Amino acid sequence: MSFSVYEITVPVMVHGLNVMDDYLDHAEALERTRGFEPRRILGERLVPDMLTFGEQFSVGCNKVDAHMAKLMQHDAPAPRNISMTYPALKERILETRGFLQSVQPDEIAGAQSHTYELTPPIVRGWFGGEDYIRHLVLPDFFFHISIAHAILRRLGARIGKRDYLGNLSQQSGGDYS
Repeated sequence: MSFSVYEITVPVMVHGLNVMDDYLDHAEALERTRGFEPRRILGERLVPDMLTFGEQFSVGCNKVDAHMAKLMQHDAPAPRNISMTYPALKERILETRGFLQSVQPDEIAGAQSHTYELTPPIVRGWFGGEDYIRHLVLPDFFFHISIAHAILRRLGARIGKRDYLGNLSQQSGGDYS
């Protein structure tokens, strides 16, 4: 069985953005139940040299835009700076999800066969499409979700693997219990 580039990127990223949206709800709820000042969690980090919880969402959405533009052989849009508030981050996720849902399969068909130039800060060089998708696009996207998850867990949120996996349904392979 083979998957198209579209099938392994767009629906997967839409699903991940839904998880990220849920994590913002968990953060707001945790602030209320723990008596944290509003938006405190948005400024939390795992360690000092990592992005904040809020930045995981902003940068994650910027990366989706950049990676998808590259796969579509378009110039990447400039990264967007947004206000570190829950409504602004939720709106950014909604916009990114809308962008992904507007991508047509034929717009990225064959992207696995192209060569992509990558520049710092993460990596420098030329990569084949399959390697770019498997070893950078998808891991990079999931990294930001994982870090947001870890920050929430460290602060005491009652979330686990089920939350990270998101809403699985019959369409996605079956209910799980």
